[in-house]
Amino acid sequence: MRSIFGRLVLVGATVLAVNAAATPAAAAVSFSSLAGEADSHASSPEAAASAAPILPPCEDRAFNLIGGHWSQPVHWRFNAESTPSGFNVAAVESVLVRSFNNITGSDNNCGRPDMVSAHNSYEGRTQRLASVSRFGLCSRRDDRNVVSFGTLPRGVLAVTCTRHFRNRIVEADIRINSRYEWALNASACSNQELLEPTVTHEVGHVFGLAHVGERRHPLLTMSTRSDGPCSNAASTLGLGDMLGLEALY
Repeated sequence: MRSIFGRLVLVGATVLAVNAAATPAAAAVSFSSLAGEADSHASSPEAAASAAPILPPCEDRAFNLIGGHWSQPVHWRFNAESTPSGFNVAAVESVLVRSFNNITGSDNNCGRPDMVSAHNSYEGRTQRLASVSRFGLCSRRDDRNVVSFGTLPRGVLAVTCTRHFRNRIVEADIRINSRYEWALNASACSNQELLEPTVTHEVGHVFGLAHVGERRHPLLTMSTRSDGPCSNAASTLGLGDMLGLEALY
């Protein structure tokens, strides 16, 4: 996520595993450019409102895809040792598991049944780190799907790297910015970013969803910006988020 006009923008990164010559810097451009396109249209909330009507999340059908899907359940692990001090590691772990299940279980407030066949399996803790650099660039593929905390540029909440082989996603990693004082639940939140909506958005990237523009689709989970401190809205999917997943799975 990148800070633009004082708000936080979500950024994902992708790299093609079949292109061994691709550099991490080049690989990270694809989603940065999508986020940049959305940023350029959102000079203010008033400008966004006057440009186009904003649909409620359960009526907004917008989605974009990164161009790949998983052909098997996603088995992932968490580097608990990377958790910033002061956090209950088990509580963080529970938020991460819930965030993955929000995507694969198509969790929503629209009354829509789960029609997504994607699955995930939490395999426990690991000493490996997510293959994402401190600059938010994709690192070398290691055939492991890992979530870990680590420093990222200021204004960036989290970065996801996915790696493809033809039309299949074969690896995904999430790095969460340890510079932030995350809140694990809304009741204990005080002007902080909640971890669950941020990770739910990133898991959307893991399973093949790309960003939708903030100007017209700010209420969808896959919009480019955080909904702001203590908002948990992005933890539940909008119609477009679900339609994108259903198109893939």
